[in-house]
Amino acid sequence: MYIVIIVCLSLLCLILTGTLIIRHRTAVRTAAEIKEIRSTDTNRLIHSSAGALPNELINEINAILKDLRQCEVEYQRKNHDLEQMMTNISHDLRTPLTSAMGYINMAGDTSLPDKERERSVRIAEKRMERLEELISSFFEFSRMISSGKVPEKEVLNLNAVLEESAVHYFDDYCARRRAIDIRGDTGRLLVFSNRNTLMRIFDNLISNALKHGSGDLIITVTDGERAALSFENGLDDPGLDPRRIFDEFYTTDISRTRGNTGLGLAIAKQFTMLLGGEVSAECSSGRFRINIEFPKQ
Repeated sequence: MYIVIIVCLSLLCLILTGTLIIRHRTAVRTAAEIKEIRSTDTNRLIHSSAGALPNELINEINAILKDLRQCEVEYQRKNHDLEQMMTNISHDLRTPLTSAMGYINMAGDTSLPDKERERSVRIAEKRMERLEELISSFFEFSRMISSGKVPEKEVLNLNAVLEESAVHYFDDYCARRRAIDIRGDTGRLLVFSNRNTLMRIFDNLISNALKHGSGDLIITVTDGERAALSFENGLDDPGLDPRRIFDEFYTTDISRTRGNTGLGLAIAKQFTMLLGGEVSAECSSGRFRINIEFPKQ
């Protein structure tokens, strides 16, 4: 009887020892596999070896590997975007500065006629104003992204703020034989928002349409579950990608000849999100439209 018990215990010890050895070897092999996956550019995952490791553990390890790979991809994308951003900033600042310096040199050339020198001074002033505008935009965007502070809100008449923004651009649109046409629910539409932030959003959208659109700007207001607005105008740029229109520094005008920094709509999007709103863009049949929604009172 005792012999049988001893034999059984010995077999049990052997089985347990063998199981521990197998699990240890599996753990070592899995650790080496994880190390190899981490050190190489691959999407490969680990797999259970004949049930040596629990499926729950395998699943958790694979989830961590997927998250790690996603972080690496996001880091590479952000790093590329940062490099492109620095290139764009350098180009944007250098262009008006170089131009202004050229006209300043012309203004100082006493061999030129007075009218030509005066014209050079005026152009140099405009180039420096453009440079100041660019620096202000870069600073504002950087401050906004880094702080993420939610502006103080109050009950506002959305249409009143919209009309006030549109009035500021009345002369500019008329000068180009264009108009701003506000349609839809143009009565009193109350929202819980921030006036200055709303003004900046509308200013950027109206200004963007003025610079890069064609024809009249049609603004449609809809009073539904949320306050919805659409800004629609003719599409002036066939290379426009509506999926990237709100990306920082995105522009199809590579030479920046039209004064486009690619920041206007990115700022409008960030401000809209700060106010709890949503914004999107679409192109169809030669028309470009930006849709924007805000929570109501």
